[in-house]
This record gives sequence, C-alpha cells and structure tokens, in this order.
Amino acid sequence: MSAYFQGLNYGLANEDTWIEYGLAPEGAKSFFAVCGSGSRVTPLLAKGPEEMHVVDLSETQLALCRLRVAAIKNLSYQDYLYFLGYVQNGGTRRSELMKKLKLNTEDELFWKRERELWEIHGFIYLGKWERHFMRLGRLFQALTFSNLRPVFEASNFEEQKKILKKYWHPKLFQIYTEVVMNEWIANRFLYKGHYAGSRNKKTMSISAAEFVFNEVNDLFQSTWVRGNYFLNMIFLNEVSNKDCYPAECHEDIFQKVKRTKTEIYYHKKDLLDLLLEKGHEFYSLSDTFSYLQDSEVKDFLSKLPAQGTRSQIVIRTFMRKPSFEINAPWKTDERKNKELAKKDCTRMYEFSVLERV
Repeated sequence: MSAYFQGLNYGLANEDTWIEYGLAPEGAKSFFAVCGSGSRVTPLLAKGPEEMHVVDLSETQLALCRLRVAAIKNLSYQDYLYFLGYVQNGGTRRSELMKKLKLNTEDELFWKRERELWEIHGFIYLGKWERHFMRLGRLFQALTFSNLRPVFEASNFEEQKKILKKYWHPKLFQIYTEVVMNEWIANRFLYKGHYAGSRNKKTMSISAAEFVFNEVNDLFQSTWVRGNYFLNMIFLNEVSNKDCYPAECHEDIFQKVKRTKTEIYYHKKDLLDLLLEKGHEFYSLSDTFSYLQDSEVKDFLSKLPAQGTRSQIVIRTFMRKPSFEINAPWKTDERKNKELAKKDCTRMYEFSVLERV
C-alpha cells in the first residue's frame, strides 16, 4: 500500500465532507480523522472538539493539513480562498501570504522548496489524484469534441435540463469510462497496483467503469452540476465558483475554525495501530478500508478503546467493502447508509456509519 500512499497524493480529494460534518457532534472530547488533503479535517474542527487526532502514512499530506489549519488561523477569509487556489485573481501574493502562517521550521522549508508548484495556482490541484482525473476530464472532451462548460453555467437545475441533451452525451461517456477506468490504466497511472476496483479485489458485482458511468450520468441527469465541486474539478478543471465550494470554503465554517481552541495531534502511523491507542467520540476514516483485507478489520470494533458512552464511526468504501463484525454495543442502519451514499455529491462511495450507544 505504501507505493500509492506516499508523497502528495491529494490536494483536495473527492469526498463531500458535508456528510461527516453533519454527523459529527458539537463540543466532544476527541475526534479522529484520516488526513488526506486536510480538506476533510478542517470542517470537523468547526465542531469544536477538545482534541483532534489526524493520521496519515504520508508526511507530505500531514504537512498540507497543517498548512490549511495555519492558513485559517492567520489569514483573512478572502486571502485563504486565494491562497489555497479557489480564487485565482489575487496576483502573485502566495509567497507573501506564506510568511504569515507561522509554520514549524520543517514545514516552512518544505513548502519553500516546492514554491514553483503552488505559487501560481495554489494547493488544491497539486495532488496526483486531482491531476489524474482532471487529465481524464480534459481528454474526454477533446476526444468526443464535447464542451460541457455551458452545462456548468446553467443558473439552476431547470435551466440545465433544457440544454443537457445538447452538450451531455451519455453513450460517449459510457464508452470512455470503459477505456479509462479499466484495471490496467488505474493501476499503471494512479493506484500503483492498489486499485480497489480490480477484479480480484472489488466486492461490488459491477465493474468500476459501469459504476462510475451510472453515478456520474445520474448526477448530470438529476442534480444541478454547477453546485458539485467534484464534477467541476473533473470536467472544468477548476473549483472556482461559489456555488460549488466544498465545506472548507464556507465562511461560517472558516470563522468557527479560526476561533476554535482544539488541540491537534498529527500522527504518521498505521491507521489500525493508532486506533488501538485511544478512544474517540467521532471517527472519520475516509475510504481507507477499501485498501484493507477482511482479516485486518474483521474484529477491529471489539478492539477499540471506549471514549465515554457514545461514539460514531464513518467509513467510506470504493468498490471494495471488507467485512467486519458488528456486535453490541455497536450498530449500523443500512437504510441510512444508502441514503448518505446518494446524498454524497461524488456518488463514489458506499457508507458504513457505526454507532456505539
């Protein structure tokens, strides 16, 4: 797994953090979150836990999370949006803003060495994941002579429905997904052999190409795509209009995080090992379980230390959902899990929300 999860894999990532934000309790003792780009961590800080424990196998991803937190704490809201890359019309001030962040020495030196990567366009498009799927979005439109921008400029869903057939051609996209979502492409150019949609790994009965086509096509047919940052990133290669901003961009969340006194602990460590060290009231585990085997997670719930009487765990999985035992005092609601999967703007995940009561 380490070959895939090293370096800067995510700059923004493909998770609609509103799901976790809506489930997380206010004023808890301790939260636990897989880091990724840090964009799923910062909104959770707005809930004001006393402690936040952030884990990742990549020190670079942890550095990006620390950068996001420092940007919130030390910059104005507008400078923060510009600094990350959501706004591009701020000139070339990112190096000057970087000086205001009060980073630790190691992080400061790291970002200075990488200045050419972030100074012009910011940080949200730096990850290998973002660059891969943005490239696929450009390639789709080039190969099919499509121009999807008018669809994303529709001011509401009703307007979008009127023009959709002119610009969105599902059959072409279906053929395209069959080419670019195959196992060889995914493993060769992104997942380094750890693609959860591979035939010998996935637990879904359908192929990754069929799954992605079904969900993306349904998003175009049934939702207002201008408000979907995931689709904006892929097909327009930008997340720049306010209508599609993810949770970390909303000013009320920004202001809450700026005021929070949460103590944040960063861990470069194996997820399953760290879970055994301390109990938490809320866990945001991302889609890490997609890359784990049944034998690794089958009894993980019974090993978790308790933190108070109530805890909640949010697990996302893409194509591969390993089985684990859910016994009292833990429970899950499969109907609710399916509702969350449809509510998530990416539609790329199955959910397992586990509750200890």
